[in-house]
Amino acid sequence: MNNNIEEIILGHLLLKPELFKRTVITGQHFLSEENKFIFNLLKKQYEDIQSISIIGLAETYKTAFTIKHPANKIIPKLTELLSDTLLQVNDYDYFQDLLFQKYIDNEMLLIINQFKSQQITKEEMLDGIHKLENMSIKLDDNRLNSKEIFQLINSKNKNISFRFKKLSDTANIQEHDLVIIAARTGLGKSGFCLNLLEDLSDQYNCLYFNMEISEKQIYQRLVSINSKIDMKYLDSPATPHQKEAIERACENISKKQIKIYSQGQTVASIRRKIMNECKNGHTIAFIDHVGLIKAKKESTLYENLTGIVKELRQISLDYDCTIFLVSQLNRSADNKQLPKISELKDSGELEQSATTVILMHDELQDKNISKDEVNISFLIGKNRNGSLGLTKYSYNKLTQRFD
Repeated sequence: MNNNIEEIILGHLLLKPELFKRTVITGQHFLSEENKFIFNLLKKQYEDIQSISIIGLAETYKTAFTIKHPANKIIPKLTELLSDTLLQVNDYDYFQDLLFQKYIDNEMLLIINQFKSQQITKEEMLDGIHKLENMSIKLDDNRLNSKEIFQLINSKNKNISFRFKKLSDTANIQEHDLVIIAARTGLGKSGFCLNLLEDLSDQYNCLYFNMEISEKQIYQRLVSINSKIDMKYLDSPATPHQKEAIERACENISKKQIKIYSQGQTVASIRRKIMNECKNGHTIAFIDHVGLIKAKKESTLYENLTGIVKELRQISLDYDCTIFLVSQLNRSADNKQLPKISELKDSGELEQSATTVILMHDELQDKNISKDEVNISFLIGKNRNGSLGLTKYSYNKLTQRFD
């Protein structure tokens, strides 16, 4: 049956043209170039006259036929399909699904052969395979009845709440959001993300991607945040009380749902890790920061960053995940003024794709460099789910903790 699935589908469309209303496959899913030509021709006629006429095809679309697909070959085949097909309307979706799966299998084989012939890298092969694995066609009727529409518009996405209550309530971050956390260099962006990670990993699977600091340094910061003890005492506690608190914090962190990735990453590798983790429930991914994600060398910085942000937004929609993405602000921005989302570095796509943009700011940053504890303003500059606003939290640089 697999050898003539395409002909079965074409025969069904010839016998019952209204099946085009249920057709979700496209010409690209046909492996035979001739069958692809026929499908597109039939679809064109149905869209034009809401019916199929073999004689009408030859007359109305005579300019569509080519040397490769001449009318004197295509028309007899259509007549043959019309006479040979046994109409099984109830199985039409089954045949569509078979054709789609055959298309996916063929595409996977092509990708694997491209890798074997060294046309693509292993990373590109794995990325291509994962994308194909997650492709699907929806064979259901997309129309909703009144009850389904009412339920849909009244359903609420689950909010992601964290211990910074005022910021949490105002931002109203929801599952599947893409949240940008941005600030100038040295203002505690990584520290704030680690505070969120330490807090949210009690409820969610959490992935933390950091391409700047080592796994050891990340865990040191997490333990310090949890224990509220200065990081310099982690390897040599000054008192028995400190030692107990550090050991207790290590135990607490070990029980949280945290996975750390400190190696270099591409969007493809991030996607695979998120996809695998989502099997265990809703996942929150922290990416610190967007400028360190590896991209295609032949493209400009702007093009690379734009493409990366678009893909990350699509990942947050396609999979059961929420993404917190760290970004820099342009160095030309005035340190003394509240930052603007237009100052997000290198790409307007950050502002465009984000559901929420949180900007961190210290108006006294130049004077506070030597201070161990400072006040950081959090400005919500964009918010699709809630309101804009400004709130402040203290940041202890020695413990990396925000309160």
